[in-house]
Amino acid sequence: MNKGWSVDTSGAMADRPDGDIDLDSEKIKEFKVPSCPNCGGVLKPEVTFFGDNVPKSIVHEVLEKMFHSDAVLVLGSSLEVYSGYRFVHRAHGHGMKIAVVNIGPTRADKLIDVKVSAKCGDVLQRLRL
Repeated sequence: MNKGWSVDTSGAMADRPDGDIDLDSEKIKEFKVPSCPNCGGVLKPEVTFFGDNVPKSIVHEVLEKMFHSDAVLVLGSSLEVYSGYRFVHRAHGHGMKIAVVNIGPTRADKLIDVKVSAKCGDVLQRLRL
């Protein structure tokens, strides 16, 4: 539906550390959102968009898995959105170790044990798992 649609990522519209990009209002207006062929509603991937709520079943599943882990590793997030920050906050409250790889500050900087200020791709490529 948006053939030929692209974003100029140079200059003022360059990627930010969190992976987002600022779009001018004209670009947003011209983008066509596809409709679901079955119900006619908005078609979107199975992700939680900014401003949406994370389904409770997913929150409970993540918390259960997190509490069966030794530590939490956050990759490439400022944790400004509560849906991500809540997990780090809960992990800290349970005395879990927390490490973050991110460019720039995070909402949880006061809670973490280890922080690497770098691009995730650069850091992960250097790990030998």
